[in-house]
Amino acid sequence: MNLKNPPQFVSGGKPIIGHTLEFRQNLSRLDQRGHKEHGDVFAMKLMNQNMAVVTGADYNKKFYLETDKSLNITDVYSFLKASFGEVLFIAPHEEYMNQRPILQAIFSRTKMADYLQAMQVEVQAWLDGLGDEEEIDISAETLNLTQAVAGRAFISPNYKAELGESFWQDYDAISRSIDPVTPPNWPLPKFWRRDAAKQRIQKRLKQLIAKRRENPDAYDDLITQLFEQPKKDGQFMTDEEITILFMGLIFAGHETTAGQAAWNIILLLQHPDYLRQVQDEIGANTEIGQPLDGRVMRSLQHVYWAIDETARLRPSAPMQLRIVEEPIEFGEHVIPSGWLLRVSSATSHYQEEVFANPEVYDPQRFSQARGEGKNSFNLVSFGGGMHKCTGMNFANNEMAVITTLLFQQFDVELITPDPQVLTGVGANRATEAIIRYRKK
Repeated sequence: MNLKNPPQFVSGGKPIIGHTLEFRQNLSRLDQRGHKEHGDVFAMKLMNQNMAVVTGADYNKKFYLETDKSLNITDVYSFLKASFGEVLFIAPHEEYMNQRPILQAIFSRTKMADYLQAMQVEVQAWLDGLGDEEEIDISAETLNLTQAVAGRAFISPNYKAELGESFWQDYDAISRSIDPVTPPNWPLPKFWRRDAAKQRIQKRLKQLIAKRRENPDAYDDLITQLFEQPKKDGQFMTDEEITILFMGLIFAGHETTAGQAAWNIILLLQHPDYLRQVQDEIGANTEIGQPLDGRVMRSLQHVYWAIDETARLRPSAPMQLRIVEEPIEFGEHVIPSGWLLRVSSATSHYQEEVFANPEVYDPQRFSQARGEGKNSFNLVSFGGGMHKCTGMNFANNEMAVITTLLFQQFDVELITPDPQVLTGVGANRATEAIIRYRKK
């Protein structure tokens, strides 16, 4: 193995800091320039750390399949561990595998029926509170809405009283602290706020768990169900483990979905020809007040194609990282041990040989007739392999419910002409995006 052929570095690096500033401010532009200059494997420098970036189905697949082998996923997400603890994909491999039966049970087909009902209740309550005609920032609204859905789905119908008024403010403090570049233990105000918020969230969740331990027959929710759901080794989760799990679940259940839910609406409003097809489909398959069960959701093909296209063009979590523990080959290049390695949505999602006119919004590319997304490793929105997001169907269904009920009951127009991607505050979101709605 030729260790003297690492990837070539993208242009634009600065003395000492390398590509750090551009990495923070415009990652997509940096990746696209690297791909244009060097192809499917290139490199960048973040301070004193080298990072390789790979593109395309074959390399993405190797990235995911080598995770927990030559590639380490656990240590690279120290900035998430500092926020939530060792849970979900950031837990050690053995513990993650031990937790997987619980994660699969949480997102099972049976549970999804309950989640769909929770989604419809909260989305309809949001719509009922809008009034007949007004202007709102859809980016801010979807964040509040996905928080409500996560509360009802994962905590209880009484989540507002149980979580308290400051709960989501604390989550916002954690979100604003997420930083993949700065060491998470540095004495910075944003990290002090993160640690204080984390303590308050954990205290609140532990109180909820204790209430259910004391009187389990009074509750029928996800917390009480976890009391009886064993891990792979047959052991049951401790209160501490359930607390950490719920911290991760609630964050993942609203933070990334909020951004893509807003972008799905924005992109539909920016493309009225496709929006008319979506509206026709909604009108033909749904009625106001009708439950959105699995049968109805399966009839909304154009809605789900729009969601897939939004994930391609505006992924909320565009950065997936690994640490190279053993030198690994990608084509003619070898990534040395100690480097960071990343897949890139900004390059993989725009391959001209895979996606026709990749810069163009075209949800029908995901139809069976065209099948541009049939190789799932060309899309990295929800990860891949063993660590593919177990909540992907939850997120897609939630976006579908929001889209369906909004356009079922309101005429909507986009006032902000060109919203941009807001980076650097947790998952990617849209900047302010004012829409005007009018009740039908």
